[in-house]
Amino acid sequence: MQKNKNLTPFYAVMLTLFLIFSVVSIGVFFRYNRLAIRENAKDTIQITLDREQSHFENTIELQYEYLEGIADYLGKSTNLITEDSLRLINNVAEKSSLDLIALIDSEGTAYYSNGSVRDLSEREYFQTSMSGERSLSEPVESKVDGTTRVIFSVPILHEEEVVGVLGGSYDISALGDMLINEIYEGSGQFLIVSQDEDGTVISQSGTELFDLDTGDSLTQIYKGFRSVTTTSDGKKESFSVSKWIEDLENGVTRLITLAEATESYYCYYEPLGVSNWMLCYIVNVEDAHASYSQFTYYETRLFQVLAIGVLVVLLIILVVTFRKQKNLVHFAETDALTGICNKKTAEEYIKLWLADEACDGTQVFLMLDVDHFKEVNDVYGHAVGDIVLSAIGNGLREIFRDTDIIGRLGGDEFGVFMKNATPEMAVEKAEMVCQMVRSIKVDSQPSFKTSCSIGVSLFPQHAKNFMDLYQKADKALYISKNSGRNQFTLYDIRTME
Repeated sequence: MQKNKNLTPFYAVMLTLFLIFSVVSIGVFFRYNRLAIRENAKDTIQITLDREQSHFENTIELQYEYLEGIADYLGKSTNLITEDSLRLINNVAEKSSLDLIALIDSEGTAYYSNGSVRDLSEREYFQTSMSGERSLSEPVESKVDGTTRVIFSVPILHEEEVVGVLGGSYDISALGDMLINEIYEGSGQFLIVSQDEDGTVISQSGTELFDLDTGDSLTQIYKGFRSVTTTSDGKKESFSVSKWIEDLENGVTRLITLAEATESYYCYYEPLGVSNWMLCYIVNVEDAHASYSQFTYYETRLFQVLAIGVLVVLLIILVVTFRKQKNLVHFAETDALTGICNKKTAEEYIKLWLADEACDGTQVFLMLDVDHFKEVNDVYGHAVGDIVLSAIGNGLREIFRDTDIIGRLGGDEFGVFMKNATPEMAVEKAEMVCQMVRSIKVDSQPSFKTSCSIGVSLFPQHAKNFMDLYQKADKALYISKNSGRNQFTLYDIRTME
């Protein structure tokens, strides 16, 4: 009788092959997972910077409209330089975000809100506005007080004839404050640079990752890195400083990676849409990937248990796969702090609804921003700030219908989309939200009080698509904040267009 063959070597070989296959397969899986993390981080940067660019452009537009409203009033009189007009610009300068306001006659003599008088006839922005156009100057050093400023100027018309110019100045350091800087909890460095071969720094805000002063060249940070790369058609390639200079001169949008021995940075830049300026954002790669750190943890755990045996490996693979899918779904759709939709998911749901046949009649979009939220974090601590944000998320779920789309757009900004609503419902709900935020209490801080500002826009009355609806609500929100906060504003085409 023939003896049974010893199958142990066969099982050993198969087990070895299975382990090798498992290790290679999981290694490949996590490699592409890490690539996906990098791509998601880059997408987040691009989407946020696009929003910052739009917000900045809208803010600049509002400054022009503010000056033009004053210019319209001044142009009603044939006598431009009067005690009343000088008193008016002085009052406006004291109550607005503009540092100085100048009333300039047709000869170029400027009467400043602080009482100074200068000849500005050779200034390019004066000449541009005298030709009937708006103008935003390059940074100039003020001879009035020695600070570096940018000048907004608009023509003053009397019976359709330019009779003078109204100018308002911003301290150059205040430009960066127009950027919200909510990405990655404010850990990156925002820069406004000129679109020239040097990429001259005009203003900056956020975390100072690189020591750059106003007037420095952005490209000077290139030296010192062992590699600078960009991605083209999915492939990584080297990136030279001459190519960077060419990008800045031509207003090209690009994301590059700066790597040294211990640190790596993403640097993203794009045209700002205002004057001849570029918006640049630099963030530590580790900070950009921080929200995906759980994947590294699971990867390490998985490779540790592979040595235990096939059964344990299979079990771990199943557990990790299940948890990974669950975490990915949760991460993709839900804001962890408030439990409501995150920005990306809320936008997708809104766009899907606007394209749905059931979308009928008026749709309402409310944009909510907590007043002085940075001061809440600075004075009471981030723990109290988190309590406020969580309470707002809970309060919004109680106020609005289950069918409405509620999302956290970033930082202390929330958005609510009311399906098939009415303008009256929008006003009623906005009042309820303001009251809800004012009623938030923090047990550890009995004296704590907060409020919010709200912008409301309607579809299709005010907008043709979601992005337009978003921008109209953002503009109305700015009006609420600029009018004293703790209130809501319904977008008005007649006064805000």
